[in-house]
Amino acid sequence: MIIKSISLKNFRNYSEEKFDFSSNINILYGKNGQGKTNVIEALYYFCQGKSYRGCKDKEVIKFNEDKCLLKIEFESNLRDMEAEIIIDESKIVSINGINIKRLSELVGYLKAVIFTPDHLNIIKSGPSQRRNFLDSFLSSVYPVYFKYLINYYKVLKQKNILLKNRNNNYSLLSVWNEKLSEYGVIISKYREEIIKKINPYIKKYQKEISDEKEDLYLEYVCNIKDMKEDKEKLYKYLEENKSRELEAGISLIGPHRDDFNFIINEKNAKIYSSQGQQRTAVLSLKLSEADIIYDIVNEYPILLLDDITSELDEKRIEYLTSKIKDKQVIITCTKKEKNLLNNENTRIFKIKEGKIAREE
Repeated sequence: MIIKSISLKNFRNYSEEKFDFSSNINILYGKNGQGKTNVIEALYYFCQGKSYRGCKDKEVIKFNEDKCLLKIEFESNLRDMEAEIIIDESKIVSINGINIKRLSELVGYLKAVIFTPDHLNIIKSGPSQRRNFLDSFLSSVYPVYFKYLINYYKVLKQKNILLKNRNNNYSLLSVWNEKLSEYGVIISKYREEIIKKINPYIKKYQKEISDEKEDLYLEYVCNIKDMKEDKEKLYKYLEENKSRELEAGISLIGPHRDDFNFIINEKNAKIYSSQGQQRTAVLSLKLSEADIIYDIVNEYPILLLDDITSELDEKRIEYLTSKIKDKQVIITCTKKEKNLLNNENTRIFKIKEGKIAREE
């Protein structure tokens, strides 16, 4: 999978620019606040149909403009593809000139692994960030998972409205519980399986970076435990806990409360590991993500690395560099990365105030 180019019009601080990318290393450098991260954000829109920064669509439109346009040309399975996103009061997405009706139809076309400084806090952060990682990862390789996830959260929203209002309409709660059990066991099963796929890879990378000193694996913490493969059993449990959930005013049971732990040398990394160990673990996780995508779809994903060289020490940067030199990488940084400049396929872009200048 290769991104050939991306065009931005009225996106963030870009009026109108086009990036023609190398199939290997691409360095976007410049001072902070010039628009480097905005390019990563625009590319991610074609992976998940939304910003990874958690903002609303209208917030990415350039100030004093009514709409923005993103257009990308890429190669997937040796086929030339293009996609376009127009954002104004709504969002129009087209693939190869054909408008799509649902966002789920976009997810999975462009496969990328994104790594930002925020990801380095995934161990220390709350469960929602770790769930978001799993959900984004699974959606990129199994588009059907994204559909189940959307359906689950639609039902969960309706159920929570009922619970928040302390509406003891037990028959309507039963309707929502039945749907939640159906989608919930599917979601938990997918999550459990992807954790199993990650563990051999993450173990290997952690050992390599730590000179064989650290053993790492992920431990899935499933909210529905022994019910995760039996929707009837889960439905019964939800029904038995109606009163408890009504009292709490929120849904207490289901995969929306799942989590996973990083275990280093048999100890929970969130509690017992150093910051260096945690950063190595997250780097191992991201490298594992890329390998698993390749295993599943037989194409290596694009690596989107946003300003992580400022957060990783020299040893980890050197290790990361050794693993990405034969992949397509789009990396942002405040200065040219010397470790990557000796690659003849490296393409360099200087970013200043939403303008790009290609350097030879």
